[in-house]
Amino acid sequence: MTKLPTVVMTYNIFPEIVHSKLKPNAKVVIAKTRSELKKALIRADALISLLSDSIDKELLDYGRNLRVVGNYAVGVDNIDLRECRKRGIAVVNTPGVLTRATAELALTLLLAVARRVPEGEKLCRNNLFKGWKPDLSLGQELKNRHALIVGKGRIGKETAKLFKAIGLRVDWITKADGRKQTALKLRKTQILSLHVPLTKNTKHWLDKQKISLLPKDAIVINTSRGSVIDEKALIAALESRKIFGAGLDVFENEPVIPLRLRRLNNVVLLPHIGSATFKTRKAMADLVICGILSVLRGKRPLNLVQ
Repeated sequence: MTKLPTVVMTYNIFPEIVHSKLKPNAKVVIAKTRSELKKALIRADALISLLSDSIDKELLDYGRNLRVVGNYAVGVDNIDLRECRKRGIAVVNTPGVLTRATAELALTLLLAVARRVPEGEKLCRNNLFKGWKPDLSLGQELKNRHALIVGKGRIGKETAKLFKAIGLRVDWITKADGRKQTALKLRKTQILSLHVPLTKNTKHWLDKQKISLLPKDAIVINTSRGSVIDEKALIAALESRKIFGAGLDVFENEPVIPLRLRRLNNVVLLPHIGSATFKTRKAMADLVICGILSVLRGKRPLNLVQ
């Protein structure tokens, strides 16, 4: 009887898929803490990690037999890709299947900020709504406003479709744009939506200088990674009302959200739920499991991170 490979998971993602697709083909070990993970990796052939897991050199040193890391996310900034390449460890992720869900959340955040939804909801829940007034909770109408999307990948393109559907005029920041062209675009941008992976080049892409170029009625949306924005600079701009507001699904030091940010009423905060629909999270589990099984069978998976 052929010995089954050992797959270590840091979280039991969609147990029914694990039971139907993974357990018949592998020995599954759940390691919930970093110390448990170190011990489990000693005999592991594969690892399924979450975006909140730091898969660094220290952990990889324990995985002497590790052949593949499957990240239950599309972003892989939590994995030391250089170390994986040096060791011949394949990395797979979950591209494509979370595109629509994340784009829909970007639109949700935009609408919530523009129409000041959390403020209105708070009024009602706290029994502070005292009747209709002409100037109560005035927000922004979005038709014909200028939207600038940073990142022309799957999610950026899908977000652009949704933005256009509600009448926004969409432009892009591209790799070809120099500082001068970027500055010109930012000066006329009323909605800035970020859809780039976190790399050395994109860390703090939206910094104090770029924020200062945005008009006073600008809205910033981020569903990518928190560190794409200089969080302190954004907080300062929100506090001083230099921009209208922001909708954030991600933060620099998750799960920690600065008190200064939580106190603001011109920002909508969500707990990194861009892909959080039943359909999407199930599809992500299916894709990452199929990817690691392909590698373990000696095949090249379609979701291999290059």
